[in-house]
Amino acid sequence: MKQPAILFLTVFLLGWTILFIDTKPVYATEQGISDSRIIIGTSVPLTGHAAHLGHAIVTGMRAYFNRINNEGGIFGRKIELIAYDDDYNPPLMISNVRKLIMEDNVFALIGLVGTPTTLSVVKETRKHNIPLLFPFTGAIELRRPIKENIINLRPSYWDECAAVIDYFIKHGKTRFAVFYQNDAYGLNGRNGVERRLIRHDLDIITEASYIRGVPEVQSQVQKIKKYNPDVIVMIGTADACSAFIREAVKVGMKDVWFSNVSVVNAHELKRKLGDSEATVFVSEVLPPVSDTSYPAVREYRQLMNKFFPASQLNQVSFEGFLNARLFVKAMKDMGNKPERKNLIRIFQDMDEIDIGIGENVNFSRIDHQGLDKVYITRIENGKIIYIQN
Repeated sequence: MKQPAILFLTVFLLGWTILFIDTKPVYATEQGISDSRIIIGTSVPLTGHAAHLGHAIVTGMRAYFNRINNEGGIFGRKIELIAYDDDYNPPLMISNVRKLIMEDNVFALIGLVGTPTTLSVVKETRKHNIPLLFPFTGAIELRRPIKENIINLRPSYWDECAAVIDYFIKHGKTRFAVFYQNDAYGLNGRNGVERRLIRHDLDIITEASYIRGVPEVQSQVQKIKKYNPDVIVMIGTADACSAFIREAVKVGMKDVWFSNVSVVNAHELKRKLGDSEATVFVSEVLPPVSDTSYPAVREYRQLMNKFFPASQLNQVSFEGFLNARLFVKAMKDMGNKPERKNLIRIFQDMDEIDIGIGENVNFSRIDHQGLDKVYITRIENGKIIYIQN
């Protein structure tokens, strides 16, 4: 072939090669991971009656991620957390999660808030093999049977209810009523109470429920009052539970003990109750944020004061902080070529991991819940007092 023809053919082929070069960012391994970023996402209530939970979880996570990013990220990759508002509404969470997966191309989901909301997206996450990490819910459905892509940090509602039932029975209480949100969240707790009472040869003496987001409780208070309970175990939001307690005290139920699960947010419940004379307990899944003898508490307080000085320090944002801390550890353990399937394996291999709270984190292939300890606290004289763990 003559030299001009060879030159023409070379230029022609080079032109076609350039034309078909993909100009999109080249990801190091898979979606959500580039040479400079790790993109993760969450859907939480940022508006509505449960907004205090969503803001706290996101703020706690961002406090730790900000520290990591300021130090250069993970193997040079900065963590980008995308947070969408779902108003504690399952259809909105479904829409948000689909957007995070299909449009934002997140590597993983982290810190989703709520039982009815999180349960609504389990199939979607499994369909796309997206890790669902540390949801802010104790739903048993996320723990039994094991869901391969779901990793839980906090104890279940069954764990919390078992702890409070045992505690109250030790103090001579035998007549238990339940007030619960009429959805998967409330039923999780209600069933947890019933299961534990059966262990003590006791039954729920009466129960009443309310519709999520509608804290009108007068009829429920009157129904339960007729049965003269010693304890009312409450599985609901701060709005509904505080309204119930205030109404119960108003109609003469001053000697009843009121117990709430951790998702109520004890700090928010305390604020809404004001100077109520009620005897109120809250089960918690983490040590107090006031106890600086714990290394994780000291770091949490330092970072919150640095990045979000106007935010309230509470158990919910502390949980978000620990979520972020554990995620970063897993990403570092995975090395410079992160993959989703390896992320789950990294968590499953975590055994006796000290995260600075006095209880080690333990996962395995048959146990995707990292923590088990439950603390009993009491709201007293405007303070949250830890009385037993």
